[in-house]
Amino acid sequence: MKLVSVIVLAYRSAETIVQTLDSIKNQTYKNIELIVTDDCSPDHTVEVVQKWLGDNKGVLTDMRLVTAQQNTGIAGNINRALVHAKGDYVKIIGDDCMTKDAVSEYVRFCEKNPGVIPIAKVHLFYDGKAEEKVDFKSIEAYCNRCYEFAAQTDYKKQYHMLLKQNCILAPSGSFYPMEIIRKVGGYDESYSCFEDYPMNLKVMHEGYRCGLINRELIYYRITGGSITASQQARVKKTEMKLFFRERMFYMMQAGMGWEAVKQSRYWAKIALKG
Repeated sequence: MKLVSVIVLAYRSAETIVQTLDSIKNQTYKNIELIVTDDCSPDHTVEVVQKWLGDNKGVLTDMRLVTAQQNTGIAGNINRALVHAKGDYVKIIGDDCMTKDAVSEYVRFCEKNPGVIPIAKVHLFYDGKAEEKVDFKSIEAYCNRCYEFAAQTDYKKQYHMLLKQNCILAPSGSFYPMEIIRKVGGYDESYSCFEDYPMNLKVMHEGYRCGLINRELIYYRITGGSITASQQARVKKTEMKLFFRERMFYMMQAGMGWEAVKQSRYWAKIALKG
């Protein structure tokens, strides 16, 4: 039975992380290495994790907590954990939860489909404040686009879909053979606002494709509230950097020159407004 490294990304997670950790403890797949990596949380996340680890000694193959002296963002937080990871596969999860057989299903898929990255369906849930507004329809629509992308068996068509826009739902598509993670050099820390899209672009650029697990394996926690204007601006700036640094060239190489021109015009307008 191959070792699976499950990396839990923690930041201000004191209220939710025990739920996540319990879902890992209860996996039917028994050879799991748990690495909780905290990105300098200002709350008592670290203390909650330390208590859970103390109360659950020996329930998994190995368990450890990795901390930081300053906040580095999601990509840096993942890379800190990867330094310690010894698994043949790696599953990355935030404040979501997994079904009991999630790891078993991911591993089974990878063993049957070498070179294909599994994307599972998710079950959306919300446990926040009643007065907060959550746009479930938009999230469900995005999930469905993700599943359509993953079900595409033609590598070229799938790659072109990803080059046009991000199609992968992070909680469902963050299970990789470790050799692929090492091959692409881990996560790019220059993209501060998101980590999954740059990673998946690199993975597909290397010739790997994605495949659909037609089951809900992840309970995807939805949070309410609105994104501030400054947050939106930061995300746009990061997306623009990704386009001009990588996506545009990937598009040209993939024979999508006209799409690259159209998107470069769009991003040029964004840059002029900024």
